[in-house]
Amino acid sequence: MESRDLALTGILAALYAGLVIFLAPISFLGIQLRVADILTGLVPIFGLPAVFGLSLGVLIGNLVSPLGLIDLISAVITFVCLLNIYLLRNRSVLLGLVIYTVVISLWIAFMLYYVFSIPFWISFIELLPGVSAANIVGAYLLYLALKKSEIQKK
Repeated sequence: MESRDLALTGILAALYAGLVIFLAPISFLGIQLRVADILTGLVPIFGLPAVFGLSLGVLIGNLVSPLGLIDLISAVITFVCLLNIYLLRNRSVLLGLVIYTVVISLWIAFMLYYVFSIPFWISFIELLPGVSAANIVGAYLLYLALKKSEIQKK
């Protein structure tokens, strides 16, 4: 990994974790809008450094999760989903973001069921709008904006 890629990984990890921690009241539990997830739109542009950086950011950000240590597993699930977005980038970025949204929503609903005994499907339905807003709408708009800019070419 080049030093530029390593720096990008660190910057994205810090940015993601910082947003999650700063916006903690809306970053966790049932009805959430994790603003930091808009950064998933950077994966098709910046590739693997973004995958590693955002996954590390999830790990660090989730250290303050009210769900406890189980939420640290989210970093692994996030890594797999971000890798999926990266692999689908030439076929359909939007499909990758939709898959990410569904998998993450299912995972969070499971954690809420496991930790707080909140009914799984109710949690999933409550989570989906906020997770979709960040991961599909926000991330896709960020991706489209950067794709049209000079950043894509650098």
